[in-house]
Amino acid sequence: MEERRAPAVCGLRRRDLMAAALGAAATSAFAQADRIEGPLKIVLPFGPGSGTDVYARMVAQHLSTALGVSAVIENRPGANGILAAESVARAKPDGNTLLFTTNTTHAANPHLVKDLRYDPVKDFAPISRMGNLTFFLLVPANSPFRTLKELVEAARKAPNTISYGAANSFGIVSGSKLGKNAGVQFLRVPYKSSPNITTDMLGGQIHFAFVDLAAASPLVKGGKMRALAVLSDKRFPALPDVPTMSEAGYPGFDVVAWFGMFAPAGTPQPIVARLNRELVAVLNRPDLRQKGAELGIDIFGSSPRELEDYVKSQIALWGQFTADAGLKPE
Repeated sequence: MEERRAPAVCGLRRRDLMAAALGAAATSAFAQADRIEGPLKIVLPFGPGSGTDVYARMVAQHLSTALGVSAVIENRPGANGILAAESVARAKPDGNTLLFTTNTTHAANPHLVKDLRYDPVKDFAPISRMGNLTFFLLVPANSPFRTLKELVEAARKAPNTISYGAANSFGIVSGSKLGKNAGVQFLRVPYKSSPNITTDMLGGQIHFAFVDLAAASPLVKGGKMRALAVLSDKRFPALPDVPTMSEAGYPGFDVVAWFGMFAPAGTPQPIVARLNRELVAVLNRPDLRQKGAELGIDIFGSSPRELEDYVKSQIALWGQFTADAGLKPE
C-alpha cells in the first residue's frame, strides 16, 4: 500500500516545488519592477539655504538609506521654478529623477506665467505630499517699522519706494495682494532664492520680504530680523508674540505654502508605489517631524492620489489668490 501511494506523494512534492519556484520567480519579478538603480537625483526649484533646500536635504539623507542608493540634491533656481520643473518633466521616467517642489511650480505658475511649457498635472507622476511651510513678513531688526501698520503708512506716503524681495510665488502674490488690499504701491524686487533676500535686507537694499522660517529662523532667533506678521490662520507656537496677518488688519493671507514630491509622467506604477512607501515612512519619523516643527514645517505624507487631487484643488485656489492680488500671467 505504501508503495502505491508513493508516486502520489512524489507528485505532490513536485507540485509544491513548482509552486514555490513560481512564487519565488513572481517575487523576484516584482522586486525588479520596483527597483531603483540610483543614484537618486532630487531637483529643487530654489537655491541652497532656502526652506525647500533645508527640508529636502533632511529627507534625502533618510530616503537614500531606505532605497539603498546614493542621493544628490540639484538646485536649479530661477524663472520662478520653471527651470527645475521642466528638467524633471523631460527626464527619463525610471524613478531616478524626482522633483521636490512647492505651490510655486504646481499651483501658482499656471496663473503667473504665459505659455507655461509644462503641465503640473499631466507632466508629472505624484509621489506624496510633504507638508506645509510657515511664512513670515520680515524686516531687519534695525528697521524703523515696528508694526505692519507702520510699514503700510510709509508706503502710502511714498509710493513705489518701500521695497520687498520675492523669490517665489508666495512672495510675489503676497506682496501684490498686501499692496492692493492696503491701497498702496510697493516696489517688488525679484530674487532667485530666499537667502539672497535676507542678505540684502540686512544690507539695507530692501525693506521687507515674505520669507519662510526655515530660511530666516537663525536670523530671527539671533535678533537680526524681526517678524511683523505670520501668514497663517493662527500664531506660530515658537513666536507667539507675532500676530497673524488677519490680526494685523489684513485678512485673507492664510493660504499655505506646501511641499510635494513628483516623478516624471510615465514612471512605472510599482516604482511610484515604492517611492511613496519609503518616503511616507521617512516622513513619519518623530525626529524628522520634530526638526521640521522647529523650522516652521508641518511634516506629513499622503498617497499619490491625494497629492494629485490636492494639486488640482490648489491650482484653482491660487487662481483666486492671484486674481485677488491683481496679478495676470506675464
